[in-house]
Amino acid sequence: MISEMDFHTDTGRPCLDLAATLGDRFGSPLERLPDPAALEDWFASVAGKPLGRPVTQPELDEARALRDSIGRIADRLYDGEMPDAEDVDRINRYAAIFPPPPRLTPDGRGVSQSDDWSLDAILGEVARDAIDLLSGPDFARVKRCEAEDCSVLFVDYSRPGKRRWCSMTRCGNRAKKRTYNARNRTTEI
Repeated sequence: MISEMDFHTDTGRPCLDLAATLGDRFGSPLERLPDPAALEDWFASVAGKPLGRPVTQPELDEARALRDSIGRIADRLYDGEMPDAEDVDRINRYAAIFPPPPRLTPDGRGVSQSDDWSLDAILGEVARDAIDLLSGPDFARVKRCEAEDCSVLFVDYSRPGKRRWCSMTRCGNRAKKRTYNARNRTTEI
């Protein structure tokens, strides 16, 4: 069973996965990054890049600020509105921070990637993913979850383009259960 505090990992893009760490942004916000340890968990499980050291509270605050900027811009563009300049600047600042470069192996025939990622480098990867999504052709496939209690944006990569929920196991099952229960209540009356 999926908990409300579980990270969304099926939005289709890392930037939207990060944005989804703030649940129900239009109602009663649900903070899925309540403390630095939760951000460490997100990096390891969703971004696939363990930081290798504890996250500080100021770093968590910065990650949340980037998350909020990505979420606000995606929501505004989805609704056909212009993004806020401060949010655009924050994403652009992080996008300029690059990961450690690949290195040639000692035998000269292979490449190794450093495991020494900084928090800013990981957030830079997420920011570049946001730029790619928000300015590219995939944004036409972005949808908002149809569940009444969910505001998550996701990329519908399904062939027919008819995906309705951010996650079938999270919102889809709940919606189908509500429909089933409502139908059974009306047939019992």
